[in-house]
Amino acid sequence: MREEPGRDEIVKQEWRRLYGLAYRLCGNVEEAKDIVQESFTRALEHLDRFEGRSQFSTYLYRIAFNVWKNLLRRRKIRRILSLSAAAEGREIDPPDPAPSPAASAVQAERIELVHRGLEKLPPAERFIVVLRDIEEKSYEEIAQILDCRLGTVKSKLARARERLRVELLPYLEQLP
Repeated sequence: MREEPGRDEIVKQEWRRLYGLAYRLCGNVEEAKDIVQESFTRALEHLDRFEGRSQFSTYLYRIAFNVWKNLLRRRKIRRILSLSAAAEGREIDPPDPAPSPAASAVQAERIELVHRGLEKLPPAERFIVVLRDIEEKSYEEIAQILDCRLGTVKSKLARARERLRVELLPYLEQLP
């Protein structure tokens, strides 16, 4: 009989995947680490809420999505406060620069374009595209993470991909 993994083992198994998701959602190393840390903290604090109807990673991804949405809300509030501070003539902190990929010039440019395109998508659409096309989650896993039907996942993904394609088309036509 196989023993259930302990907390340390769960963290080791899931940290890299969750970090990859978080980074792809926010595009910032430090924010991604914060999302992962907060997600594990919440998941492990409320482990009794995990019903076992899906994989633990599904539960963890859902928590990470909620943590990321909260981060976006806080960012929006900070931006509004910064704009009002600027209007009043007070100093404001400059935004953090986004890290650039360490790949070839063309590949780096394409990666950056995709990141920019993803950033223009609404959070729910960005999340579903990242889960399917970058994290390579199955439609069934995504349905569990989003707590919706399989057909809903497919239609939301199709709309998100179309919106992303429209966002990227002008830029992709200019690449070599």
